[in-house]
Amino acid sequence: MGVAEEAVWDIFRNPSPRRKGVGAPGDDCALLQPPPGRSLLQTCDQVIEGVHLLPSDPPKVYAQKLLRRCLSDLAAAGATPWAAQWTMAIPPERGRRWMLALAKAFRAEAEAFGLPVAGGDVSQAPVVVLTCTLLGLANGKVPGRGKLRGNETLFVSGSLGGAVSSGRHRCPEPRLALGQRLVEHYAPRAMMDLSDGLVRDLPRMLGRSPEQKAGQVAAWGADIRLPKLPIANELEANPAGWASAIGEGEDYELLVALAPRQTKAVAEDRVLQKFGLREIGQVVPQAGIRFLDDGGRSLRLKAKGWEYGWR
Repeated sequence: MGVAEEAVWDIFRNPSPRRKGVGAPGDDCALLQPPPGRSLLQTCDQVIEGVHLLPSDPPKVYAQKLLRRCLSDLAAAGATPWAAQWTMAIPPERGRRWMLALAKAFRAEAEAFGLPVAGGDVSQAPVVVLTCTLLGLANGKVPGRGKLRGNETLFVSGSLGGAVSSGRHRCPEPRLALGQRLVEHYAPRAMMDLSDGLVRDLPRMLGRSPEQKAGQVAAWGADIRLPKLPIANELEANPAGWASAIGEGEDYELLVALAPRQTKAVAEDRVLQKFGLREIGQVVPQAGIRFLDDGGRSLRLKAKGWEYGWR
C-alpha cells in the first residue's frame, strides 16, 4: 500500500463513534457482530464524476452525496444506520490533497449520522468513482416495495421537483427519522425512496405487487391527484411544474403506501407532518398510472424520469 493510501486509512484508524460489534478498519476483513435479535439490512450505491456530480464539485460534495443517497435507502426501510464501508478510485492528477480532503469529508459525514466506518478500499481510475455500502438495523417489519393489496393510499414526504436544476441533489436529506416513525407506528404496506422520479419509481412499487387470482396476475395501477403533489417552491402548479415534480428525479423523498384507515391518523400526527408527509393518490386495481387534474381529468405530462442511456 502506498503512502497516500496509508494516509487515507490513518484518518479512520480510531473509529468515531465507537460501536460495540463494529471493528475499526485496517484488517483484510471487517469484524461485525450485530446486536442479538436484530436483523441487518444492507444497501450500496455509487457516485461517479460526470454522471452524478461535476468534475468541479469539491470533495465535500462528493462525500455528502455518496453517503446520503445510501442513507436514503435505509430510510425507506425504516432502519437505523449501523456501519459504513466505502471505496474511492481517484485519477492520479487529482492529487494526494484532494484524496485526503475527500476522506476527511466522508468521515465527518459519517460521524454526523452516528456511523462508524468499518473499512473500504483505495484505487485509481480515469474519473472519480466512489462506492458506499451501509448496514442498518431493522426497527420492525421492513415494508419493502412488494406487498400492496390494491386499495392503499399513497403519500410522499417533503417536496418534489427542481432538485437537479436547483443543486439540492448535491446534498440530499435522508428521511431516516420519518422512515423509522412510519415503520414503528404505522407498518406501511410498501415504502421506497424517490431517486429517479415518481413517474419511474412508482411503477417499480406497483410492479412488485401482483395479486394472484385463479392463476392470473392482476397488475395494480395508481391515480395521482396533481393538485395534491407537494412541488418545490420554485415550480408552478401547471403541466411544466408537475412534469418536473414527477420526472426530474434526485428528490430522495419517501413514497409510502398505507392502509386507507390510517389516513386520518397520519394527518393528525405532528411528527409526520413535520416532514411534510402528504397524501397524493390511491392504488387502484387497474394497470397504469393516471395523473389527474382538479376536475379528475387525466393529463399526459412530458416526463419519463431518470434513466441511463444504455445502448
